[in-house]
Amino acid sequence: MNDERIFKTEAFVLKKKILLNKDLLIFLFTKEKGKILVLGKGVRKITSRRLSYLETGNLIDVILDKKNDKYYLKEINLISGFYNLKKSKDKINLIYKFFFVLDKILPENQKEIEVYNLTKSFFIKINQNNIKENIFYQFINKLLLKLGYLKEEIHEEKIDDFFLQLTNEKIPSFII
Repeated sequence: MNDERIFKTEAFVLKKKILLNKDLLIFLFTKEKGKILVLGKGVRKITSRRLSYLETGNLIDVILDKKNDKYYLKEINLISGFYNLKKSKDKINLIYKFFFVLDKILPENQKEIEVYNLTKSFFIKINQNNIKENIFYQFINKLLLKLGYLKEEIHEEKIDDFFLQLTNEKIPSFII
């Protein structure tokens, strides 16, 4: 891409909000730009194949156009929908909880490559057959350390209280 406003990046879909006129506001955690907001014009049209790629937790390749400090979705390709993970209610719950925390504490437009790699590691770990709830808290501890919210790990029982103090919101115990 020769034009500096148009760029390609890998991203996780954190969440999305429905807008008018078949549009979506998509919250992405990208490898190059960190957490960004992207406007997907027309992605909710019945003929659009792009909507299925924008499910929370999907890993995608996107081409974005930046105009006036806003990002617009141009093209999208699915890298992984993590369909095996999404067959388990327990695993999908961990994904949604992890992305809930990421969305609340990640700064916008700030490259966080270590946190991005940690997110990929989280997906690899929960893809293993035997998962435990404490795996979530182990990764949240690492996330809080990497983002500078903690100086040292805290006991998993204290993470919920710490997150509540940090964001004024509770980590949901169960999302789906």
